[in-house]
Amino acid sequence: MIIKGIGLDSSSKVAFQSHAHTDHFVTGDFIVSTKPTKFLSHLKKGGFYKTYRFGESFYIGDYKAKLYPAGHMLGSAQIYIKFDEFSLLYTGDVKLFKLRTAEKSKFRKADVLIIEATYGLPMYNFPTPKEAEKKLIAFVEDALDRRKIPVLYANQMGKAQELLKILDVHGYSARVSSDVRKVAKIYEKFGVKFNNISKDGEVVIRGFKTQKPLNGAHPSELFVSGFGNLKLSNHADFWELVRIIEKVKPEKIYTRYGHAREFARILRGLGYGARPIEDVLISGKLI
Repeated sequence: MIIKGIGLDSSSKVAFQSHAHTDHFVTGDFIVSTKPTKFLSHLKKGGFYKTYRFGESFYIGDYKAKLYPAGHMLGSAQIYIKFDEFSLLYTGDVKLFKLRTAEKSKFRKADVLIIEATYGLPMYNFPTPKEAEKKLIAFVEDALDRRKIPVLYANQMGKAQELLKILDVHGYSARVSSDVRKVAKIYEKFGVKFNNISKDGEVVIRGFKTQKPLNGAHPSELFVSGFGNLKLSNHADFWELVRIIEKVKPEKIYTRYGHAREFARILRGLGYGARPIEDVLISGKLI
């Protein structure tokens, strides 16, 4: 998606990359991001990144902008841009509730909001991260009591480090893959410390590159995702998305990703001027 020459999680001469998951990678003459996103992205791709701190004013193209934490993973950012005709807040992937390894999200008012809709249906009503954490530790304790090795399957960048930190806080060591360890080292560079990585760890954390179980397939294995059997999600659920919109108070809303069309329809029923972004794009540019 390109607005006035600026790519928003889309490749363009001037581009903004909200975070370091590969489905949000962009290319451009220069890429605006946070410093953690630059370091994490460089594990898999090159590119010239121009990094900014949260709340720091800068220009992207001809327009003044600021980054705000999105809460999705370490370094994940929203971008606020002050165009001549309107102000815009683009969330990227976003989380309202605080995770242990991501900065607490912060929202500001804007005329136009472009918001993700990965879980944009009322059926997606997740436990809070604290509630999910209790369920995770109960699972680990139960497996260990049965003399089984607990195995956690999670996205190797972001979610795996969240699980690693939770286990650390509760005193459990963990065995992780080299990819998970590389990401964890960058997290530590930015102040998120792990003291529990061990080749003889009590818990095994595996990335999605390995085979993951079906929900409930094995009593000692847990698939950790909004789509898994432990719903510790780093995306906002439906109700978090609605609360975010209430904080931003936009005049117009454009939904993107996931259930974009359904979420926009629900928001119109609630009185918002909402449309899926694909309905207003021509050749990748917002009308």
